[in-house]
Amino acid sequence: MSNFIYDKTCMFAPMDVMNYLNREERRAMILSAAKQVALQDGLSGLTVRRVAAEAQVSTGQVHHHFQSSSHLKAEVFVELMDQLNEIEDGIETSNQMVRIRLILGYEDTEQTQAYLRLWNEAEVLMQQDEQIRLAYQLTMQHWHAALIKEIKTGVILKQFKELTMPQIHEVAWRLIAFVCGLDGIFKIGLQGFEESSFKHHVQIMLDYELLASKH
Repeated sequence: MSNFIYDKTCMFAPMDVMNYLNREERRAMILSAAKQVALQDGLSGLTVRRVAAEAQVSTGQVHHHFQSSSHLKAEVFVELMDQLNEIEDGIETSNQMVRIRLILGYEDTEQTQAYLRLWNEAEVLMQQDEQIRLAYQLTMQHWHAALIKEIKTGVILKQFKELTMPQIHEVAWRLIAFVCGLDGIFKIGLQGFEESSFKHHVQIMLDYELLASKH
């Protein structure tokens, strides 16, 4: 018969495992849990207590690695928006116009819905949270860069009209401004302005900026 004596201390709980991770690994583990919470419950549900429960660590561990709840939310938001860009990169599209519509957020796909809800939520939260505002500003720049890349590809493939790089930069900003403004009107819930109207108006703008000759 074995002399081995069962000892509960041999069983490592998640908090015990944290002791064997270096600082960067512990932080990454908490951040990963926070991203899951955000996708499930939104940024408003991203509390230190909720993240600690998801990561199975103490709230003190979360506070140790993140300066504040606002800093945690901001970092989670930026990482998830970068993740959205990666998801969109992996979605096959039939042409560059469809890809532009995807990046502008109005091609229906289940893969991106949770991320787009976070974007809309951050747009509201940034009015009262400076860290979220800075994160939103950064992701807006990333959005602009993604549009530039795809418009340039469309020009090279001759799917779009000839545009210089300065023109492409300007077109990308105008498209973002148009979509954001139109989305604001759509959210008001005006009668006669349904989702189909939103898509119709965006497509007119896309055709004008990318296909139609300017007079």
